Amino acid sequence: MSGLPGKPVRPDAAVTVRDMLPADIPAVHELEVRLFPADAWPLHMFVDELAQPETRRYLIAEAPDGIVGYAGLMCVEPIADVQTIAVVPEYEGRGIGSALLRELINEGRRRGAADVLLEVRADNPRAQQLYRRFGFEQIHVRRKYYRDGVDALIMRLQLEDVLALHEDVIHPADGQQDAVQQGPAHQDAAQRHDPRRSGETTPTKADQQ
Repeated sequence: MSGLPGKPVRPDAAVTVRDMLPADIPAVHELEVRLFPADAWPLHMFVDELAQPETRRYLIAEAPDGIVGYAGLMCVEPIADVQTIAVVPEYEGRGIGSALLRELINEGRRRGAADVLLEVRADNPRAQQLYRRFGFEQIHVRRKYYRDGVDALIMRLQLEDVLALHEDVIHPADGQQDAVQQGPAHQDAAQRHDPRRSGETTPTKADQQ
């Protein structure tokens, strides 16, 4: 386990985080195409994901002018897998990515996961910094995972360590800006797990084979 993560911030007071609803999918998909032009999920994938509440939870961050971020988790015990996190560039630096990630981690805890896994682009140190602040550490490299040939770093958060050592993840305090850059300049700026390409339940199972 790495050193103590910094204390994630609450999102902008004008932004609320709530569960994604079927009615949100068209707006979310529009953002998906904008933020991940090379790897965008088709609309039906969001429909399919929301239809599996027994193993999935998807969130949106909503501002007065509409949806500005979204995130999703798959949990099949003992592993929780962050499927995606995205925040529009106009709202970066307001703690939204931290708030979404924090709630996904808490959801993994509620569902009995021992570990939370995610993938992040090797060329995106800002997103990696955010994850390390929450206590994630790199455990593997998936070579040329992304469609433009960039490697994916597999990172893991061990939830028992979080409960014992990092109460600030569960009870965050204000005071730091979110470090993730989002948008076309940093596609997959936070994280992207694409089950269409990998066909895997979680990164760990494939990496151990």
